[in-house]
Amino acid sequence: MKCYYENEKNLKVRLNRIEGQVKAISKMIEEGRECIEILNQISSIRSALKGVSKEIIKDHLNNHITNSIKNNNDYRELIEELVNNISKVD
Repeated sequence: MKCYYENEKNLKVRLNRIEGQVKAISKMIEEGRECIEILNQISSIRSALKGVSKEIIKDHLNNHITNSIKNNNDYRELIEELVNNISKVD
């Protein structure tokens, strides 16, 4: 099922920023930077990824599940799938 992302441009900007942060960690390791600095950077990346995940979850609810309910389709399977995947996000 093809997905529509309401804020696709925003998601791409956020993912590009995350990509830059990941590359920065590699450079930090090469430079022998402090472990705490690297761990702080990793924490920032995890937080940023959670934000992206929340946006995608919101779009999933707004598109797939809402459309399923509007079309009188069984939405319980979609909700179960979403719940199972939300637990993997953290």
